Amino acid sequence: MKIDNRPSDGQTEWLFADIGGTNARFCRWRPDAGCEATSRSPADAFGNLADAVRAFEDSQPGRMTHAALAIALPVREGPAQMTNRGWTLDVPALRRTLGLQALNVVNDFVAAAAGVPSLDGQAARTLREGSPRSGNLLLIGPGTGLGMAALFDAGAPGERVVASEGGHMTFAWHEAALDDLCNEARARWGRVSWERLLSGSGLGLLYKWQAGIETLAEARDVSSRAAQGEPAAQRAVTWFSRLLGACAGDLCLAFGADGGVWLTGGVLDGLDASFDADAFLEAFDDKGRHAERQSRVPVRRVLARDLAFRGLARITQGACKAPGLFATPEGIEERY
Repeated sequence: MKIDNRPSDGQTEWLFADIGGTNARFCRWRPDAGCEATSRSPADAFGNLADAVRAFEDSQPGRMTHAALAIALPVREGPAQMTNRGWTLDVPALRRTLGLQALNVVNDFVAAAAGVPSLDGQAARTLREGSPRSGNLLLIGPGTGLGMAALFDAGAPGERVVASEGGHMTFAWHEAALDDLCNEARARWGRVSWERLLSGSGLGLLYKWQAGIETLAEARDVSSRAAQGEPAAQRAVTWFSRLLGACAGDLCLAFGADGGVWLTGGVLDGLDASFDADAFLEAFDDKGRHAERQSRVPVRRVLARDLAFRGLARITQGACKAPGLFATPEGIEERY
């Protein structure tokens, strides 16, 4: 069934939501006015996704009939559970429960990647200027999990987002120095993905390994210790930065993201100045016969905290194509 999903007019108010494994963020948005103030709450405060949306609606002066959600799970038809939270997404059921005329749902990093072209100099920090060779961009971000997505042909009429679950690729590293860490990770999980190490809990495991302690530390505690100069914490952060560089470099090759790589995510926000950019870039460029090509790729840190909302605005306005689900009372359409 073909559904009318034309770009929004300038008057329709939309509810925007960015639902991660740890936090839920909301705002009201209108094409001619942009986003109003953002509301942020711990996801643990709600029993399910519908309750989280209702709580925001109840704080607003009037109910909205259109909503766009960016959520941390692979968005496909049929009920699906979030990877790092026990919430289930059922798009048609959620639309009916909330009484919406239209509900557009995309992966959270799909929305974030769509927002990258909106970033100006104040919203990002340059780690390397580089020399962009294409309009293909990569966004990668460690948080509760490890999210990523690519934006192809940025700024061109055919601009489109490609979703990725690359954080669940099998972890691979060639240095013997990591043998003990890998053995512990395999004992914990069996199969070890990149997300197991490049996430908040991954930073805690890296610190446990470097500090020789028995229990996992919280990512925020590791960040605080690193900022205070504790050697074990600083070593853990350097390893985290190196591993992120190695993973991002591989994905840059896989997607042909010569236009630039953008880094985001709650773990990097927490690390801030402790993040080891030199270690990241060294591992990013260490790609054998492709090292020279890698060394020219621009790399930037996202500073803006509203990246997913910027992306939802561009998707809603039809500025770029993005995979997801669009539901109305007439039915549901899967976008590619």
